Amino acid sequence: MSEIRVIDISEAEVYEDTALVSRRLIRRQHGSHNMSFNVSTLHEGYDDQNVVYPDHDEIVYLLSGRVEFTVDGKTQVLSAGKAIFVPRGQRYGYKVTTGPNEVVAVFSPAKA
Repeated sequence: MSEIRVIDISEAEVYEDTALVSRRLIRRQHGSHNMSFNVSTLHEGYDDQNVVYPDHDEIVYLLSGRVEFTVDGKTQVLSAGKAIFVPRGQRYGYKVTTGPNEVVAVFSPAKA
């Protein structure tokens, strides 16, 4: 049985490049095998039109910024307060038009 854990953002596994900072806060190492929890900052101009997670469902909640979210050639403009559910295997495009774009993302099952 897993135990309840309190994890500080300073304990996150961090991936950073010029376009984003991704902080994987809750992950398998903490005993969470069914989901992982990320807090990310995507900078204005971030543009990935070929996002797909073949083995993970994804939920993204926008805290700030504005993005163009594209699925099957149809683009929606989204801003803070919107949540996105992406089933595993679904390809999408994500472009930050007003940044920074702060998001929380949950993946199921947990990413490694």
